[in-house]
Amino acid sequence: MNLNMPTTQRVISIVVDRDLEQRLRSEAARQSKSLSRFAREALEGRVRPPARQRTGPSALLKLCGLAHGELLIRDLDRELYER
Repeated sequence: MNLNMPTTQRVISIVVDRDLEQRLRSEAARQSKSLSRFAREALEGRVRPPARQRTGPSALLKLCGLAHGELLIRDLDRELYER
């Protein structure tokens, strides 16, 4: 089997009963999609995306020169509006 896919995609195997397979194939065909694409999109809709990792102060705060540690909203307001 030759699987020429972009490196970001991986092959997984799942086991389903005949009835579910038939319903999946039927719905994929109805939407003019491959079974793989249909299943992938269905899974993407059900699985929560990964949380963004915060690595430190935001780029905007760094750019403004305000990133001196943890800032409260009132500190940010004071820095922005009381200069």
